[in-house]
Amino acid sequence: MKYLLLSLLLSLLTLAGCSGSPRSPYATPPSATPAASPAEPSPPAPEQGTFTGTVAAQPAASKLPPLPKELLIPAIHVDAPVEQVGTTPDGVMDVPKQWNDVGWFDQGYLPGQQGHAVIAGHLDSTTDKAVFWELNKLKPGDQVIVDENDGSQLTFDVTGSDVYPYNQAPLQQIFGPADTPMLNLITCNGTFDQGSKNYDKRLVVHTKLATT
Repeated sequence: MKYLLLSLLLSLLTLAGCSGSPRSPYATPPSATPAASPAEPSPPAPEQGTFTGTVAAQPAASKLPPLPKELLIPAIHVDAPVEQVGTTPDGVMDVPKQWNDVGWFDQGYLPGQQGHAVIAGHLDSTTDKAVFWELNKLKPGDQVIVDENDGSQLTFDVTGSDVYPYNQAPLQQIFGPADTPMLNLITCNGTFDQGSKNYDKRLVVHTKLATT
């Protein structure tokens, strides 16, 4: 199964959710980064920055959870469809096709599995804010809700956040195994470089499956 092959598939990884353009009034984010905004027509996905490193293989699961369908973050008014994204032909993580969708990395853990699942979203588009523009506003205790395609729902609690240079993120801690079900939300952060069309940092918000 693809979940057992993660360490073999990833030697170069892009944390999706980045955009920015010399034409965009949002090419410099607020002191942290990301957020929700009304849907708009989507231009082609922008270039993304890369992280280098490897991720450990995931344990086999006897029964996989259902697939994520919708991501809701009440604190920042995000209600976004979830796309499934894999890797590009260059071996980097792909990005959501729509500015106001989010992308679940489908070669990693599913939300609800024991391990670090990853959902990424764009910070901005060429003309406006995108889905994770206000992601930086999340604080410990805020809820992240995943609606699944079987009608069930998972609730995660924010535990903290980190900002990393775009090519120096700890991939094992973001995509690797964990003792409990975790979900990491990723977008761009820092300064937008018009030459490379890339932000120089990535914001990672960490969440943990809420206990009932």
